[in-house]
Amino acid sequence: MTTVQIAEKLTSLLREGKFEEIYDTMFDQENVNHIEPQSPYFPDITGVKAIKEKDSVMAGNIAEVHALEVGDAITSKDFIALPYKMSFTMKDGNKAELDELIVYQVKNEKIILEQFFY
Repeated sequence: MTTVQIAEKLTSLLREGKFEEIYDTMFDQENVNHIEPQSPYFPDITGVKAIKEKDSVMAGNIAEVHALEVGDAITSKDFIALPYKMSFTMKDGNKAELDELIVYQVKNEKIILEQFFY
């Protein structure tokens, strides 16, 4: 698959909320690097198992998701950039909004990097 084809599939699955399918089929299971430098909890982790654990912790703090918006992908040779927005209410009652850009790097038809900018 080309980077454009991977971007199309990734965007479609994100819009459907199929995160597990993305992790299981599109990510390099052992070597994918997740970089979220603004996060004091998950700044830099490696491997799908660790990413799923991070997602589980985050989901455990969310009471309700109000909106999820995934914009159109921009691609270059080995990179995909996606705008991503989400509004939600935390279990403590606080409302929050994410407005971020996620950059993915592709190698050998697998995602090897996801980096968040917000």
